[in-house]
Amino acid sequence: MRTASMLETNAIVVVGDASLASALELALQAAGLNVILHDPTPGLDDLPLHQAMTLVIDQRVVRPDVAPFIAALRARAWQGLVILMSDDARSLRPALGEAHRVSVLEKPFQAAGLIAALRAHWPRRGVRPPR
Repeated sequence: MRTASMLETNAIVVVGDASLASALELALQAAGLNVILHDPTPGLDDLPLHQAMTLVIDQRVVRPDVAPFIAALRARAWQGLVILMSDDARSLRPALGEAHRVSVLEKPFQAAGLIAALRAHWPRRGVRPPR
């Protein structure tokens, strides 16, 4: 059985662009996380949430909308961190309201912004700064 602290070192990345997925994977690995790449093409119902406590996901792959997607994650009793990448973070934040453990990063962003979002939620888990 995996403990919560072990799961905090794993991150699921869900994006539709292979080069972005590779860049995110490298940044997260440099920060000390294990990365699980998930292809969004078949849908998001089979996300391996039992393997990680962080989900890095592009807003464009979430259908029909972000708020119901987050609610569905919480209904599955998954309380991990969602890092949502968006082209328009300002308009997205009000729709999320008081969503628990959700960070929004506006694209483009630097690896340091991604790592800062992780550290804000998992501060003592040894997330290293990117090199």
